[in-house]
Amino acid sequence: MVPMAHLVVRVKTEILQAGSKGFTLIELLIASSLIVIFLSIVLINTANLYEKFLLKEDANRIVRLLNRAKLMAMSERKPVVLRIDANEGTCWIEGSKVKVVFEQFKIEGKDIVFSPLGDNTGGTIKITDKKGRSYRIAIDSITSKITVEKD
Repeated sequence: MVPMAHLVVRVKTEILQAGSKGFTLIELLIASSLIVIFLSIVLINTANLYEKFLLKEDANRIVRLLNRAKLMAMSERKPVVLRIDANEGTCWIEGSKVKVVFEQFKIEGKDIVFSPLGDNTGGTIKITDKKGRSYRIAIDSITSKITVEKD
């Protein structure tokens, strides 16, 4: 017979005493309430940022439409009119199937005529949201330079 060695494994155990480790219920409630407060602040600001983003994106849509009208006038060698209807909240290039509808925003401005030579009648288009924030898109009559300014 072969002698067998017995392995002895000792497990060190500690007895936790009350108040020595862990969190109390009050500490957990305070920490969770702070997390809720910070998350609510973030969510409120995120919704506000999204509204601002939509306004800026619609201002950029107008700029793209102005550039498209200018290019159409020069390539087709005939005047092109950008129409603005403030009552319906729409903006479109006359004779084109593309019509931009601004459902959430108010649009103001006059029609702009682009000539085949690259100049135009010039003007200003203003887009405003329900909270009064707005962008002003101006187009120079000679150089056709478009500037977007936050009001």
